Amino acid sequence: MRLLFIEDNAKLGGATSKSLTRAGFAVDLFETPEDGWHAWQVVTYDVVILDIMLARESGLDLLSRARGEGLSTPVLLLTALGSVDQRVHGLDTGADDYLVKPFAIEELVARLRALSRRPPAQADPIIRYGDIVYDIAARNISVGEKHAGLSRGESIVLERFLRAPGRVITKDQLGDSLHSLDQEFTDNSIQVHVHRVRRKLADMGASVSIRTLRGLGYTAVIDPRVADA
Repeated sequence: MRLLFIEDNAKLGGATSKSLTRAGFAVDLFETPEDGWHAWQVVTYDVVILDIMLARESGLDLLSRARGEGLSTPVLLLTALGSVDQRVHGLDTGADDYLVKPFAIEELVARLRALSRRPPAQADPIIRYGDIVYDIAARNISVGEKHAGLSRGESIVLERFLRAPGRVITKDQLGDSLHSLDQEFTDNSIQVHVHRVRRKLADMGASVSIRTLRGLGYTAVIDPRVADA
């Protein structure tokens, strides 16, 4: 399981992360909501552990933003606020579970494993960008009457681009996304996945293309000349 942990208490975050790592989890710890939000957008996580009382932005505001943008990752709220009204508010905002500080690491581990066993929320299975229609479940892209299937790796790469159109996606971020395939990915293998997606888009005459930004990464853009053709 890969976890995103957003906690601005460095001591608590570090100690909890070490305990979770010993329990067999892969943990990405961030102390600011900005860094955590960026990771949440580009990496596929099994569960997000989110502190409510963050210094720069309420964890509930961050959760609300994530749900508003279609991020359906299970979220466990971790906070010192333990009244019934506060728990209800957190769950109503979109959380899946709630654990009050102080807590036993054994209970946190059990709750995380329980969350990972739940069926995923039914987010919109279709992503549209430019003239592309991407069916996530079927791993199929359509441009007009043309259709193309994608391998699992290709689908992960394409979804990362389509969920952050116009934004730079680095090789490290693509590697993090492909981490779910339980394989070791090199720069060359990432380039191969990007090349295959790029070729399929070109073969279908899509208005969307994947551009290489030297020294930065890649970005998905709409070519107005193709879109207006």
